[in-house]
Amino acid sequence: MGAAAALSYTYEYPFASSVGQFDHGFGLRLATCGANHEHPHFFEGLLRHPRVVGDMLIALSDIVQTHYFMPNQGILRDPVVTSNEEMLRFEGFSGCCGAYARVDLDAKAFDSELQGRGTTNVDFNTPMRAALIRLRDRSDARLSVGQDEVVLAQGDNSAIEKKVKLPIRWIKSFSEVQAYQPSMNLKLEVSATEARRFIRSLPRGNAPKRPCFISQMGKSMRLSQRDKPGSVRVQGVNRLLALEPLMGAAQSMRVWHDNDAHTSGWEIEMEGGRFFLMISPELYRGFSGEGQMLEKLATGKWDNALASVQGQLAWQSQIDATSLAEKTGFDSSQIEAALAVLGSRGLAGYDLTKGKYFHRILPFELDKVEKLQPRLKGARKLLKDKKVEILTTLGNDEFDLSAGGTGVTHHVRLRADGDKCTCPWHSKHQGQRGPCKHILASRMLTENQGVDS
Repeated sequence: MGAAAALSYTYEYPFASSVGQFDHGFGLRLATCGANHEHPHFFEGLLRHPRVVGDMLIALSDIVQTHYFMPNQGILRDPVVTSNEEMLRFEGFSGCCGAYARVDLDAKAFDSELQGRGTTNVDFNTPMRAALIRLRDRSDARLSVGQDEVVLAQGDNSAIEKKVKLPIRWIKSFSEVQAYQPSMNLKLEVSATEARRFIRSLPRGNAPKRPCFISQMGKSMRLSQRDKPGSVRVQGVNRLLALEPLMGAAQSMRVWHDNDAHTSGWEIEMEGGRFFLMISPELYRGFSGEGQMLEKLATGKWDNALASVQGQLAWQSQIDATSLAEKTGFDSSQIEAALAVLGSRGLAGYDLTKGKYFHRILPFELDKVEKLQPRLKGARKLLKDKKVEILTTLGNDEFDLSAGGTGVTHHVRLRADGDKCTCPWHSKHQGQRGPCKHILASRMLTENQGVDS
């Protein structure tokens, strides 16, 4: 196998993240690095529950440092943090991109108001992790993200640089998880006691190769090898063990599931915050290769509304689509499509608990990533080479088309109940990992999108 596609990137931190005694008292100080090597002071405040916050950040760090499918592979260690007046969020992916984790800390987690607005990545080094593990509930423990003023290369404030390769598949995963979440539904909800019992009962060691099915019977959760109505399908159940360190302080657990895609989301309610874990349908499948966003990127139902919606973003913790529709004059379907595309470009995350998008700007050059989508590039090349032809127009946006392949011509059927293609990709995945390039090109042709320059 060849080397995975990657972007060169340099993390530049003004100091090392640490826990200790500072001028304002004992606290947790997280060094930040912006996309333009800025070092914003997002937030500083007294933690009401230092041990709980420490547990959640350690759990997030553990997931970010784990490659579930192929252990001992290269990984990225520094999660992304987003701050606004209502919420402080930490996000990260496992090394294999098959698990997404987020820590949500609301105003109840602090004795002061959340202050700054922005998104950046934070330094989670080995000494920082060790200090987090030792963190206890102390009345003067504070959280600081960034510093008011940092003078680089002067005295003890020299910048700490980490030159890394950001794999395209890791960056693309941020856009894909936003595409899945709006289709996920709440399936299970149990107490803290039952959550602890269930998570601690999960099998250790290598995960079962076959899918498991989790269902709720009364107040209890059961793991089975047989599918039952209302059950949650999980393959790679060992990934759920990442939640075990949180069980001691958990208040409840809720489980979300997409019946078609089989993604699942596991939310642990904690005092002053939430921990959210989302896992891919299969252990070997990272979110980056799913392609759920491709059709939205290829077709233009969002095109007219995109600029107006983007202009309304101001680091909101919850983006109200109805309010945006009133302000911009576009209908709700156009607003939702525009938000989905903005999510694919790193400008919006999705909070499944609230059922709303939130604004953030990832500290990566995501405009380059969209151009590296191989199926989208392939679809545009098919159109440029005039290898897609409409054979029959059936009305109601339904068509039969031909699309050129490698030494063969494929037949494409665009239908309201699902598109189909005769190519090997579609035959193998049946649309569960997004459309093939032939379906994408057909959709672009029938909607008169042409070829982007």
